[in-house]
Amino acid sequence: MTFMLILSGSVIAALLLSGRAKTMSPNDWLAVAIALVGVNFLRGGNWLFGGGLIAGALAWSGAKIFSTFGAVAQEKPKARNFELDRARSLLGVDEGADQAAIKAAWRTRLTEHHPDRGGDEELARQINRARDMLLEEIQAADTP
Repeated sequence: MTFMLILSGSVIAALLLSGRAKTMSPNDWLAVAIALVGVNFLRGGNWLFGGGLIAGALAWSGAKIFSTFGAVAQEKPKARNFELDRARSLLGVDEGADQAAIKAAWRTRLTEHHPDRGGDEELARQINRARDMLLEEIQAADTP
């Protein structure tokens, strides 16, 4: 009984300390519990049933909960910046646009909406600000 308490505490501590516990679903926690019961059966000499429980827990969880040590940190998805999305849509460029494409789209949009040609002054300001924001983003991405 003491062995199981120490083992359970060690597994839960490892999951918490590795940060894996934050991303675990209730099914993953259930798989951990089933695997610990399987270890207890192995310890008691019932190799077939204990091994089956551990194999079932591995299959159920997709083996992701048992790879806590040495796991590769997954890259978090980049938070969407709605101002940048709006700037891209205003200029009509996609997310992977380079500096030349941004400047070309800016020239095209500004010639359509320039105040000297009867366009809206506020829209021209927004177009200029969109260009500035997107160019700043490219420079920030290029800077290590």
